[in-house]
Amino acid sequence: MLKDLVFLAIPLAATVLVGVIALSGRAAGFSTGVATGGVDVVTALAASFVLISVVFYGLKHYPKRVANILVLTFTLVGTISGLVLLKILFEATGVFPALFLLAIPLGYLGVRWSLLAYLGSLSRRRTSFLLIASCTLLGALIGASFPAAFTIVFLAGLAIMDFLVVETDFLARLIGSRNYDNVTSVTTLPLETSFVGIGDFLAYSMLVAMSLQLVGVYGAIETIGLILVGALVTLQITRMRSKTAGLLIPIGLGLIPVILTL
Repeated sequence: MLKDLVFLAIPLAATVLVGVIALSGRAAGFSTGVATGGVDVVTALAASFVLISVVFYGLKHYPKRVANILVLTFTLVGTISGLVLLKILFEATGVFPALFLLAIPLGYLGVRWSLLAYLGSLSRRRTSFLLIASCTLLGALIGASFPAAFTIVFLAGLAIMDFLVVETDFLARLIGSRNYDNVTSVTTLPLETSFVGIGDFLAYSMLVAMSLQLVGVYGAIETIGLILVGALVTLQITRMRSKTAGLLIPIGLGLIPVILTL
């Protein structure tokens, strides 16, 4: 159980560092490359509904292919997020722009590993590292860039949907038990006592980065602590009933510092 919490805590701690880079760059007038000026709660609801509908439609008809495409999308966008954040770091620290060319090998490695993972030719350890890094970078960039209202609505909707899908066994009934096992083998990472979805890592990183944006470093650390408490409770419940929604309790607790700040 302790190893599982450490496994979750390391990417969240990295999110704080990445979020500081993004927020420092924004404060210095450098763009994160994410257009957020017109984003509001209505946009968040509409985007979430459309995205969820498209994903479920695809999973119903092409479960394994859609799952692989989702993972490929996560890793490629995560690689781009990493390059954007590295560019912001170089700009904010005044590093000679040409040195950004040194990031090209990292970008190439991210793209190459993404394609190998999609083809099933990348080792499980490297695939896990790639997924966690991608979710951490992407989540941090979103959480530090988008308005808090957007992120709160998105995370709350995602947590509720996750709970309903797990408790009603909706996805397994939609695509069949065999396809469900194939999909989860691609979209989850093994812990010592359970499994955690890549969407969970993304949501946790978004929440920590948003807390950093609104409350500061101490607020982000407090959010990490609450997320880990929620994860511990979730893991304990999972031991008793085989599967539990991984977002509802951690996100619910992690939102407390943010809501108290609003």
